[in-house]
Amino acid sequence: MAKQVIKFYADWCGPCREYGPTFTQVREELESDNITFLEINVENDPDNLSGQYGVRGIPHTAVIAQGAKPQARSGRMSLEELKEFILN
Repeated sequence: MAKQVIKFYADWCGPCREYGPTFTQVREELESDNITFLEINVENDPDNLSGQYGVRGIPHTAVIAQGAKPQARSGRMSLEELKEFILN
């Protein structure tokens, strides 16, 4: 099942900057034909994806699996929490 992982962030957001390296590491480990990653700066979101996914706080991570309801979490996650969130 194909999945897309979207991280919503802002450049001025301290927790977003702290979460960035974790997201990048997980991206490097898991990105494949079946799992793609996207990063959206909420201050530069011309397609209004942050609105479509109900982003109210950042950092915000959404996992969209083909044929399933999108799952989302606000706040930072550890390396293991993020992997589990994506894979389960």
